[in-house]
Amino acid sequence: MLPRLLEALPLGVALFDLGGEDSTFRHGNREFARVLGLERMPVDGQPVGEVFHKAEHDAIIEVFRLVRTSREPQSYFAAEGGQRSATNRIWNIDVYPLLSFGRVSHVLVLAEHTQEKLESRHRQQLEADRLRHKADQLAGLEKAKSEFLRLASHELRGPAAMLGGYLSLIEDESLGPIPQRLRLVLPMLKAKAAQINLLANEMVEAARLEDGRLQLKRKRLDLRQVVQKNLRSAQTAATPRHRVRLDDRVGRELWVLCDVMRLEIIIGNLLDNAIKYSPRGGDVIAQLSTAGGVALLSVRDQGIGIAASDIGRLFLRFSRLGQLAEVAGTGLGLYLARELARLHGGDISALSKPGEGSEFTLSLPLEAARK
Repeated sequence: MLPRLLEALPLGVALFDLGGEDSTFRHGNREFARVLGLERMPVDGQPVGEVFHKAEHDAIIEVFRLVRTSREPQSYFAAEGGQRSATNRIWNIDVYPLLSFGRVSHVLVLAEHTQEKLESRHRQQLEADRLRHKADQLAGLEKAKSEFLRLASHELRGPAAMLGGYLSLIEDESLGPIPQRLRLVLPMLKAKAAQINLLANEMVEAARLEDGRLQLKRKRLDLRQVVQKNLRSAQTAATPRHRVRLDDRVGRELWVLCDVMRLEIIIGNLLDNAIKYSPRGGDVIAQLSTAGGVALLSVRDQGIGIAASDIGRLFLRFSRLGQLAEVAGTGLGLYLARELARLHGGDISALSKPGEGSEFTLSLPLEAARK
């Protein structure tokens, strides 16, 4: 009955017994012999090594072994030619386990000629090579970006420090009395110098993050004081159309364990973004509150807002949203701010609607008040 059933199938089929030390042929159809290029049909009990050509013997034995140990189907693929055939023949063998009492007692072997499988594997290889090449390109681009950050930050920090130094000398009149007209613009010049310094620090920090070299120097800080300091700088940098203010809903110290320089980068970025992306002015409100054991700083603006589809891209490195492209920036600020917040055990979230402004909320773990 089984031989007649196998002969009716359109592809090569054979049953092998794995019960003994050597796998042996039990049943098969003539298509099986034809696909393998055998001169005659194998006989019952013939070792597998005598069924398959010597060139495929070791590979087939390994496939049978894998099926026995894994209990999962396995495949073997080969292209014939050369001495054994005047034409190039492609055949594929799929081996399926048959279990008896929990062990693989037999395997069912399906064999077929197929140019399609060869072409499919060739396409898969081409696609794998393309993806590998693309990954290499992306890795090279990431390396180039990181190198740019290091070089650009190095070039910016020197002039920024010199500019800030000279502005301080002018402010304390070490270089002589300050003309009245200069007094009016000096605060704005200092704010712009601080922005350049912040930009240089962002680049340095982003490069350190990429290299895994960023180390926090934490100490116990009053978040309210750090926010108030950054608000004063933001008020100086804002235009007369902006109203930058603090909404303190706590009214007492908010102790956090943070790296002060990195904390100022986070807060400075949130305030700077709120001002930049409110070109028509309006309120920029920094609200302090708590929730459980977490300190919250929410920075709200009445600016141009962000589409819901773009919220997920806000914190990506070098990401620049289309409707915000006219606003100057590197695409590093929010990425760096959130990464630094997470290094402190906190996070940054965003809410926004186009035309209605945005709200970014920094959360940081609270430290217990000292008795």
